Amino acid sequence: METSKHGYPRPLILKNGEEVWLRLLDPVEDEQRIFEFYEQLSEDDRWYLWHDVSDEKVIRECILNCDHRLVLPVVALNEKEDIVGKGTIYRHFPGARGHITRVRVVVAPPYRNQRLGTYLLMDLIQLSVNLGLKMIVAEFIKGAEDSAIRAARKLDFFEQAAIPDYAKDRRGNNYDLAIMVKRIHSGYDDF
Repeated sequence: METSKHGYPRPLILKNGEEVWLRLLDPVEDEQRIFEFYEQLSEDDRWYLWHDVSDEKVIRECILNCDHRLVLPVVALNEKEDIVGKGTIYRHFPGARGHITRVRVVVAPPYRNQRLGTYLLMDLIQLSVNLGLKMIVAEFIKGAEDSAIRAARKLDFFEQAAIPDYAKDRRGNNYDLAIMVKRIHSGYDDF
């Protein structure tokens, strides 16, 4: 998978002035870092993720040992080289959905509201352009991930569908799922 055009590692300056660096996840070098990243998430934060990241075996199988032709994790590291955010592109095998990717962004609690999630999403959009993809799909739980929905809207994602009562919180309350889409048109080469 061609990512050299993308220019990793790349620096970012957050709203508070702190510098972080984006780069692709290294399954060997980042193993302990990714465990520590997920450990700092609250139970409520982990509840809405796709995998049980409280289990190191699941992290190894689903994140560290994934097929990087299809799953491409990008991490944000602070000056201490701690992982403070992670964005992931989930691709389909070539075929009917080969032009589509799903994306997911997770940010450590101390780094929220500093635009890191928005910057990670922008990076995933540009990476999708560089990979020749044409559509990006993101799923959000309404009422639990509203700030992420607002950030996606600012980056021209639109709500394609909503599925009522799709998710439940840990107390059994129902939440709708927003399926948001961004179409990448020709000419987005320099997003």
